[in-house]
Parts: sequence; C-alpha cells; structure tokens
Amino acid sequence: MEVCATVTPSALLARRRGPAPRHSALVGDLVTALALPADPAAEDLARWTRNLDVLSDVAGAGGRERVRKAVLANPALLACDLELWHTFFVAGFGLPPDSFAKLAADCPALLTHGDVWTAGCCMLFFKSMGWRNKDIAQRIIGYYPQLLLLDRGRDIDPVVRFLERLDCRGDNLRLLVWEFPRIFDKDYRRHVRKFQYLGVYGLSLQSKAAAAAAAADGGDLTSPPGRGGTSPSAPEWI
Repeated sequence: MEVCATVTPSALLARRRGPAPRHSALVGDLVTALALPADPAAEDLARWTRNLDVLSDVAGAGGRERVRKAVLANPALLACDLELWHTFFVAGFGLPPDSFAKLAADCPALLTHGDVWTAGCCMLFFKSMGWRNKDIAQRIIGYYPQLLLLDRGRDIDPVVRFLERLDCRGDNLRLLVWEFPRIFDKDYRRHVRKFQYLGVYGLSLQSKAAAAAAAADGGDLTSPPGRGGTSPSAPEWI
C-alpha cells in the first residue's frame, strides 16, 4: 500500500530549484502564512528572494524573525523593488541599515507605493530649506516618512506659495518648516489659521496679506480653527 507524504511549500521550492536557496525555509513559511501560490513563477520567487535578502541584510538583531514579522504585517514588501530603495537610501543617501529596517516596518507604504524620484524631490526641498542630510534622516525619515510620498509640484509648492502670500517667507518660512514639517498635509489651512491666531512665523490675522489671500481664495481665514468659516480644497494627500 503506497503512502503519500505531505510535501511542504519549502520542500517543493527546494526540490524545484535544486540546492536550497538562502531563504527557502522562510519563503515556505510565508507562502503558507500568506496563502501565496505554493509553486510561484520563477520571476516571483526571484523577486521575493531578493527582497528577503535586502530585509535580512538590514534586520540586525532579531534577524529572520524580524523579517518574518515585517513581511507578515506588510506582504506587499515581497513584491516591491526593495533593492532600488536600499540603493537610494542606504548606499546613496547614507541612511543606517537599521533605520531602513525601521522604515520598512513603520512606513511600508513609502516603499510599496512611492518612488525614489518623488522621495528625492521632497528631500531636495527640505535641503533647500536649510536641512542637512542627518536632519532629514532623523526627523523626516525617522518620524514623518509619509511626507516623502508628497509630490513636490502638486502638494508642496502650492502650500509654499500660499504661505508666501500671507507674508510667511524667508527665515519665517524656514523656521515654520523646521518646527512643523507636517504643514504640508491636507489640513494645512487649519494649521495656518492656528499660527495666524498665535501670531507666529510672520503670520497674522491683522495683516493686509491675510485679508487679500482670504478674498482671493473665497474663504474666511479670520474664522477660528474648528469654529466655522470655509476651507477651500487642499491638495490631495497621497
């Protein structure tokens, strides 16, 4: 009587490829946990292996289990081009490997839905505001990586022009961006009204520029934040 043994995904992958690749056991584990095809196309398997190579290289302490948790929480990390992102951030920009591992865990959307051109343009904008590479690494990539999904022309420049019309320019603009980089999110007008009421960053409700900007936009920038007044549509957040 013939007994049919159960073949695990990792065993199937190893059988298909000959000698076991570096991550055959981990791939098999992820295939089972994520209900991925047990016999993936060669190009898919190659991409998964390359991305696991990248994640393993930056994982540090925790190694395989840290990689496994990151991919289980964000399966799209298997399909994106992590090699390109690693080259951009670690090899090119000088981001520490552990910071790249943290980025993959904390903001996978940047790596799976963003692109290096858009991220690079955002980083160049912050450098034009006087930020150093280590400032961008520590504050933007470390705490606000979602800002690197913003399109410079669509999401950042319109906010800068709006602030400049309100007499927030030069040192005041640089200080605002330094202290409150989240000014570029979709609620930027609410933040601006708050700063006008506080009279900071060169913003004031009493200025002629504030009245002119309100009239031009058809909104009421003199209404207290959260207490009425209209808020014209802001740039879409990616």
